[in-house]
Amino acid sequence: MGLKEMFLLLFVLLSLGNSGNGVEGRGSISLSKEEDLEIERQLKIINKPAVKTIKDGYGQIFSCVDINKQPAFDHPLLMNHKIQMGPGSLPKVIKDKKASSLGVSLKVGLKDGGCPLGTVPIRRITKEELKRAKSSPNIGKGYPSNAQDPSNDEGKFRFELQSTYKDGGAEFGSRAVLNTWQPKITGNQSSGSLVILRDESPPEQTRSIHAGWLVSNGLYHDFLPHLSTAWTNDNHQKTGCYDSLCPGFVQISRDLPVGIGLSPTSIYNGTQYYIIVTVYKDLLSEAWWLLYGDEKKKVGYWPKVLFNSTFADHADVAQWGGIVYNAGVLPWPEMGSGHKPEINQQYRTACYIGGVNFIDKNGDSIPFTKENPYRIIASSPCYEFFHDIQVPGENYAVLFGGPGGNNC
Repeated sequence: MGLKEMFLLLFVLLSLGNSGNGVEGRGSISLSKEEDLEIERQLKIINKPAVKTIKDGYGQIFSCVDINKQPAFDHPLLMNHKIQMGPGSLPKVIKDKKASSLGVSLKVGLKDGGCPLGTVPIRRITKEELKRAKSSPNIGKGYPSNAQDPSNDEGKFRFELQSTYKDGGAEFGSRAVLNTWQPKITGNQSSGSLVILRDESPPEQTRSIHAGWLVSNGLYHDFLPHLSTAWTNDNHQKTGCYDSLCPGFVQISRDLPVGIGLSPTSIYNGTQYYIIVTVYKDLLSEAWWLLYGDEKKKVGYWPKVLFNSTFADHADVAQWGGIVYNAGVLPWPEMGSGHKPEINQQYRTACYIGGVNFIDKNGDSIPFTKENPYRIIASSPCYEFFHDIQVPGENYAVLFGGPGGNNC
């Protein structure tokens, strides 16, 4: 296998569609004087004046900025946007009281209640981080789905679980439980577990939103998992990015920002720590909202106006799964625990995503079951995938992960 940019993917696709995602790496940085000046200009735009700064346990610095002057509103389509402090409707996702039997639900947030009233936390971006974003076609932006064509991507790995379930493929949200791990990566690799909503007509103009956890030194400057989001309106060609690296995502929570570190992480064959992620379409405002945890904490939202085509109304695909990215350095990184799933140990030894639910146009939560049609595609010995796993307290779960290696 050549030392070139490579994508590696493990995904669970539910509903209509069959593409996946990749994650950014780090490359050499060589910018002209003009580009350097442009980066300085953009830093002044991104890093708004702060009322207060807060450092989380990972060393990330968050600026408390005026909620009405946050970076989201630099987007030309959001110049006159009226901020929403909460969704007009909530999905009817019933809290599963048995979920705690899986382990410990992570209660995360900035210290001392977070930012003052009227402000929200935005992760402070460094000049070096923005340089890397400019020097690589993928860092900070997300990952174009056309990079996952198994016919022309050496070393690619993809699993799919595809359903043609309900409403002709129209999805209005999804909810899932993801256990957190700290897979080993090098400085230019990433590994994570995600919930994704996607519209793929046409494929080269894919609209999507994702949320979950990601380990990415190129993005977060450490080797630990973070609450990670991304969006795009054109398959990450010109629009979209991770977290708040570009205008778009409207932060609402004063103490739970996107990009925050997640701790502790699961222990192999021991205590499991998990997050619950819900992404859904608000029936009244039609914005896509991100909720976190059992308590369905309102983190923020992506306004409808960011998206065109059908994604402004609904998604074609709801996806759950894991992902790794390698930018030319072998061996391939770990996924999840770094171990392949062991059916006898189930969720204590590998990445799992359980409690998988669709959210329909009425806001009702509909569990995914093994009766839904699916198909699986696999092409790598480095990772493994089990589906239709019965995990205590979860209606449906998938297990995945592996050690990576040199021959993936």
